[in-house]
Amino acid sequence: MLSKEKEQKCASELVCNTFDIKRSACIRMAKFAHIADFRLPEINNMPPLPEMVRYYLTLPDYYKKLHSIINKASKGIFWDDDLKEEYESKYLQLKDLAIKEALESITVTFISKYKVGIIESPKILSKGLLSEIVYKSYEDLDIVFLFSPDGKISIRRKSGSELRCDLIAQKLNGGGHSYAAAGMIRSSTALEDTEPRRINIQDVLKALKMALA
Repeated sequence: MLSKEKEQKCASELVCNTFDIKRSACIRMAKFAHIADFRLPEINNMPPLPEMVRYYLTLPDYYKKLHSIINKASKGIFWDDDLKEEYESKYLQLKDLAIKEALESITVTFISKYKVGIIESPKILSKGLLSEIVYKSYEDLDIVFLFSPDGKISIRRKSGSELRCDLIAQKLNGGGHSYAAAGMIRSSTALEDTEPRRINIQDVLKALKMALA
C-alpha cells in the first residue's frame, strides 16, 4: 500500500501514521510488520514470529494463542522461551514436511511469454516464505502463484521482473502491491451455493491464461 507520500508502507505503519501513535512498542510492531510484509533482508535477523502466527492459525485454540502473542507484543516482547520451545519442538518438523510436500506438487509451465510456477500452499506456511523457497529452487521463474483449495491465490513476482502483481490480481478479483498481491479463483465445477468452492491446478491454469494474456 502507498502512503500519501507515495512510500510503500504496511497497514500497521499507516495506522500509526493516521492516528499519530508514538508509543514505542507500537512503533516497533509497525517496523516488524513492515519488514515481514515486504520480506526485507532484515527478516533473517528477526525472530520467526510471522511463522508462529501462521502455525497458530491452524490450531483449534488459535484465538488463545494469538491473544498471547498480542499481549506480549504490546509490551515490546516479540520472542521468548515459550515461543522458542514451541517453534523448535512442534513447528519446525511440520514446516519441513510442508515445504517438501509443497515443492513436490509444483507445476512449472509457460503462460504467454512468462515462465510460471504454480503451487498449492499449505496453511501452515506463509506465502512470502514459500515463494522465497520456490525461487531458490527454480531461479529461472518469472512469477509464482500460490493457491489454496478454497480459491485464494497469492502472486509473487521475481525480483527485477517487469510483471505487475497488482494488475494481475485485479483480473482475479483482488489487488495488492506491484511485487506481491492476491486474488480469488472460482472452481469451474462447483455449483452455485450448493457445494464448497474448491479449486485444483486446472482451475488455476485456466484463470491464469486469461489473466496473463
